[in-house]
Amino acid sequence: MPKSLSLADRTAILMAKLAAASIRKLNLGLGSNLPGRIARKISPTVLKNLSAQSTRGVIAVTGTNGKSTTSGILSSILRSAGFTFAHNRQGANLVTGITASMVETAAWNGDVRADLCLFEIDEAALPVVAREVHINGVVVTNLFRDQLDRFGELDTTARLITTGVDINKSQAILNADDPNVAQMKLDGKHLFFGIESTEGEAAAGSQSELAYCGNCSEEVRYSRLFYGQLGHWHCPKCNHARPKPDVYATNVVVGATSSRFNLTVAGKEVDCVLPLPGLFNVYNALAAAAAAHWLSVSIPAIRAGLKDYSTLFGRSERIKINGKEVIVQLIKNPAGASQAVASCVKDPKARVMIAINDNLADGRDISWLWDADFELLGGGGVHIIVSGQRAQDMAVRMKYAGVDAALITTEPHLQAALNAGLDSLQPGETLWLMPTYTCLLELQKIFKTMGHAMSGT
Repeated sequence: MPKSLSLADRTAILMAKLAAASIRKLNLGLGSNLPGRIARKISPTVLKNLSAQSTRGVIAVTGTNGKSTTSGILSSILRSAGFTFAHNRQGANLVTGITASMVETAAWNGDVRADLCLFEIDEAALPVVAREVHINGVVVTNLFRDQLDRFGELDTTARLITTGVDINKSQAILNADDPNVAQMKLDGKHLFFGIESTEGEAAAGSQSELAYCGNCSEEVRYSRLFYGQLGHWHCPKCNHARPKPDVYATNVVVGATSSRFNLTVAGKEVDCVLPLPGLFNVYNALAAAAAAHWLSVSIPAIRAGLKDYSTLFGRSERIKINGKEVIVQLIKNPAGASQAVASCVKDPKARVMIAINDNLADGRDISWLWDADFELLGGGGVHIIVSGQRAQDMAVRMKYAGVDAALITTEPHLQAALNAGLDSLQPGETLWLMPTYTCLLELQKIFKTMGHAMSGT
């Protein structure tokens, strides 16, 4: 039994494990949060003492978009490299969820046999976790406008992340192409990742987000723009510019279901295949590759981990329902939604269902729908079903995006909307589902009643 654990820690682990087992046995959920809450109530030091047993420390992944996918890709790479690790793979990324994942990893006596702890952490939770756990490295994927009713301005989110990184002077693994991330003033060391060049349609980008120079506050300009505010940026006033990335991709080609690119790590280039569509997922792969490089993972293991990655719950997840093809992609802000739509329109046999709720977990303010590039769906003849609590609002948004009203079906009830979408599919067609978070959770339950469990269930 680990000497570092107190009686309270051991009691917390026992009670939390019993709670998790009961929750799953009774089909009350995944047990990804409540056991952590119970454990912390009994012993506030349980997370600190469990995570301290990992031999190579803790790495965290944070940022607006891509936390779960980046963590998932990194976990695939770590498995390829032979690591054992703790991971909050269910995506419960607040301190209670992270505690629950550590309790799950631990044996009943509290023993944690792990080389590493890999935590996906919510931006606001990063300082909270960092005050309890010594975080050795932090990956920051990007910073977009997201749930402004929760975080306020981007500066607030950036300050939360900066505080979380600086508490332990963690190694920072940063997106060089995002001026909101690359310009963070951090105390520790930096490692940058980015995209150097793309091919074909992947090269086309439109700026939907403004970004400013951290030195003089001038709006930055771009020699290459990939999407949102991500690209090769520079300040026209003071010449402050994008840092040269240490890990980067060239010759990026994105398809409807996968992507390929040349990956350069430590001066060595290898060709890579990622079984995920979208330029945003190439960035997620680069973030994971950069973190793996920092952990001294070999390039062949990185390449194998990228190729072998299997999708996570609702993140470009490909499933079959009654023999029909469905792709599920969570949307929650303009940048993510725009990239999901950009991937969808590459599929000539796509039908679309967009489900929007405005519960607290989704964000009450849905004005972001007007900033997402749904115009990509206009004029293409794509049939679209809109659902959820804000189905009517989404129908209006589709009309303003240029979608023919005759091609829009409004069905607020998710089960009925899903049935209509599946029934409408012709042989060879795919239903692209784009739900907000609480719609995704409801769809998860619906799929289960239909005999299919999504990833992570």
